[in-house]
Amino acid sequence: MNIRPFEIILIAVFAIGAIGGLFYFAKYKPDADPVAVLYGDSVVIWGTQDSTQMESFLFSISKKNESFRVVTYREVEERSFQSELLNAIADGKAPDLIIMPHTLLVTYRSKLQPISFETITQRAFRDTYIEGAEIFMRSDGTYGVPIAVDPLIMYWNRDIFSGSGLAQPPKTWETLTSQTTRAINRTDDWLNLTQSTIAFGDFMNIHHAKDILAMLLLQAGSEVVTENDDGEYAITIDSASEGGISPGNAVLSFYTQFSTPSKEAYSWNRSKNTDRTEFLEGTLALYFGLGSEKTSLERDNANLNYDVATVPQGSATTIQRNYGDFYALAIPRSSKNIKGAYAVASFLGQPEQAKMFAEMFDFAPVHRALYSEN
Repeated sequence: MNIRPFEIILIAVFAIGAIGGLFYFAKYKPDADPVAVLYGDSVVIWGTQDSTQMESFLFSISKKNESFRVVTYREVEERSFQSELLNAIADGKAPDLIIMPHTLLVTYRSKLQPISFETITQRAFRDTYIEGAEIFMRSDGTYGVPIAVDPLIMYWNRDIFSGSGLAQPPKTWETLTSQTTRAINRTDDWLNLTQSTIAFGDFMNIHHAKDILAMLLLQAGSEVVTENDDGEYAITIDSASEGGISPGNAVLSFYTQFSTPSKEAYSWNRSKNTDRTEFLEGTLALYFGLGSEKTSLERDNANLNYDVATVPQGSATTIQRNYGDFYALAIPRSSKNIKGAYAVASFLGQPEQAKMFAEMFDFAPVHRALYSEN
């Protein structure tokens, strides 16, 4: 078959075009997904929360947002968390994010990357989160994106209250000391406590003695700890002293009356088992524990007939105050992906994701918007 010159030229043009197209597509790289670029190749989160629940939480997010698959989680035992984190930082293998309680802020502040007030303004922070979350907002920036709070709550035994002729737990400390303890406390012939109202007054056998004292100090108006202009911390327990009575002395006097046999409110002593054990065994009417303990209490005694209530306040109180462990997503300075870590923290810290996280671990939300919904 004879091919005319015009056909030869046309075939050559198409051949060159095809070769050029193959070369172009071989070298072509589509524009990167801006979300994927935002998170980077990998964001590793460390925390003490259960890994199965956290992985389920992250998986539910990645189903809607495939770019979130670069985010992984590692559970670290609470008792070894600090040592493992310090070793990882020293070895240059730090995680990109840690789910950090506020109680570790002082210890790790120098090792964390603060978020500047240009990124999150002080006004925006205060408008977004409940007051207690401000503990992460220091003089040089914000040390984490708040995500939840584990509040101190009052668990009460419904059977004990019903058997003592009481329908509801006390809402004020005055009611507790003058009425509740009188109705519930029981002693044997040798004046040993066989049924107690409340486990206050000691430290050794009370799980959350430190948290309870902090709660009482906050209710007394004490700032407890403040940060000075140099970024250093100062103990200010008695900052709200009035009429010559310091908050510290007032709180200790109130707290210890429950373990003083000569006091009318006496209901606890060092010979008792831990308050949590006594509550589970049905010999303690009120247990002050964290909200996150609800699941484990039910697991340890499925037949326990209990309910939860907010902690009592003073009868003259106009502002409700309580203690809680605040959690934030904090970024170690030695993270290899600080930009991606902040993007992940910002996303997880949004109301929808933060609410999911809080509900999963029996925490309470830190977003003001979530309270306004209720």
